[in-house]
Amino acid sequence: MDEILGYLLDDLGSLTACSLTCKRLFGATRPLIHRQLVCLDPRPNLPKRKKSLLSRCKKDPGPFERLIEADRSGILRYTRQLTLKPKDGSLRPRFNPKDLQESLPHLRSITQLHGLTLIKFLLPPFIPTFNEHFGIFTNTLRQLDLRNAYGTAWEFLYIISQFLLLEDLTIVSPVGERTANPGRQIQAITQSPPLRGKLILGQAAWRHLSEGLAAFPGGLNFRSLEFSWSKYLEPIFTACGRTATSISYLWPRGDINSELNSSIQAYIVT
Repeated sequence: MDEILGYLLDDLGSLTACSLTCKRLFGATRPLIHRQLVCLDPRPNLPKRKKSLLSRCKKDPGPFERLIEADRSGILRYTRQLTLKPKDGSLRPRFNPKDLQESLPHLRSITQLHGLTLIKFLLPPFIPTFNEHFGIFTNTLRQLDLRNAYGTAWEFLYIISQFLLLEDLTIVSPVGERTANPGRQIQAITQSPPLRGKLILGQAAWRHLSEGLAAFPGGLNFRSLEFSWSKYLEPIFTACGRTATSISYLWPRGDINSELNSSIQAYIVT
């Protein structure tokens, strides 16, 4: 049975079908089916219109209602990967702590989270409330993915430094004050996660963010780098020179000239 489930690990449809065949497979596939949870905030950011009588009788979906339903069903104990994001096409602004307040007790039911993806999050208000919202994940999280998040370099660095077992880091299209120098705030970071897996930087070439990551107390030990090229990434290449074994370009693809490629490879110690 274990061998069969190993082949179907990434095939959710087949796992679901297997779960319906017998009681034994139902129990075996349940943790695999529910290991990844994607929670959408369905609330549209549109002008309110007068509702019909029928629509007024319906309960409006709250923020991240899927998370609440999953907790009531008892499946959050299986969750290893969590994504919090707005519904595709939503025009709503970035998330702040108030958006998570109703879901907070249910978020704490996830006790073995390994991967967290935050999309369109407003980082500044989460700094003083970090332990309240994400403190339970500091000793379990190994993958962090920040996409279209808003904040300064210092706020990105602070969030990253709090996850003590973090190995894989993704930052894509950050928004905020690129020129804000964290200065002495960097010295306040006294703990550093291992950071020895994969680093993905997509349109995230901020000078102070790169310098701050390279200045982490434990250093950078990433084995794999994926990036869109910028001269501001040089501190990261220097810091990962003895550990990186794989480098790839996100974009542009196919037009990285040989001179640029050679200059990047020069940072890697063979």
